[in-house]
Amino acid sequence: MQHYKLKNYARQAGMTLIELSVVLLILVGLAGLLIPYVGSFNQTTHDSANSNNVTQLNNAMNRYIGEKGRLPPHVDLLTNGVVGTSGTGACTGAQALGAIYCGLANPALFTKVTYASGSIAATSLANSGINMAVANDPNVANKTFGTSTGMLMLNTPTAMGWADAAFAAVVTDGTSIENHLAKALGRDPMVYNSTCYDYIGVGIGDNNEMIQSTMAAAPVFFPQDAAFGPVQTYGHFIAIVQVDKANTGANMMGQKCSGVTEKAKFLGIVANVPSTESATLVGANTLLAQGWENRAAN
Repeated sequence: MQHYKLKNYARQAGMTLIELSVVLLILVGLAGLLIPYVGSFNQTTHDSANSNNVTQLNNAMNRYIGEKGRLPPHVDLLTNGVVGTSGTGACTGAQALGAIYCGLANPALFTKVTYASGSIAATSLANSGINMAVANDPNVANKTFGTSTGMLMLNTPTAMGWADAAFAAVVTDGTSIENHLAKALGRDPMVYNSTCYDYIGVGIGDNNEMIQSTMAAAPVFFPQDAAFGPVQTYGHFIAIVQVDKANTGANMMGQKCSGVTEKAKFLGIVANVPSTESATLVGANTLLAQGWENRAAN
């Protein structure tokens, strides 16, 4: 009887080089298809976070005003509280006392304005509840946190009072202050009147009395470019305040100034962002429009 011995041919484990190449090509193709969707998701998250922060701050500010009957003190002046000598980034080199805070992402959108003690503007601010403020230290490396310096008493003409306080006033967008405010805050330019009022920006930082009163913490703006993050530039949001500065006169539309000194009025929350992202201050209105444009583009 004959016996035939069968050979065992063990199947080779794993994949051949050709099979592996095919799988890798498929994965690369799928990754390429997903990249636009990942970018769109990141942009949508960015837009939503900033819009949500602005909305929450606006609501918290209005709630504070409704409960307290005044604006919250301990705002950031957005000006240098000390001479800058050893700063970093945008604040490197000599920085003048009272100048617009060099840590802003776009300091050109503000100009320095000072008010004499007892003036219409000083009275308007002090009566509104903003009777204390802090300036920013250009020598601190982190441009958002820990920059506060010098508590200024804005209702008393003493040392560390009006004589030391410089405010950051909104400037024109190239046409007018009114148009700039309309772009940032919405509404018609005719609502604003730079003849009768100054429009100043004050930062809502961790020192603000509103924090832990009607809002848990002071949020920050997340820029599209990480090089302008809250460590590199001032990331806290900014409240635009209308300050009465004249009791006589009229604007180009014939709108007369109030005959009495009005309390400073909160108008809305904005962010100061790099010029590559926006040439003007951005508020809820701007952020919503940008969000829809980014979604449509993707």
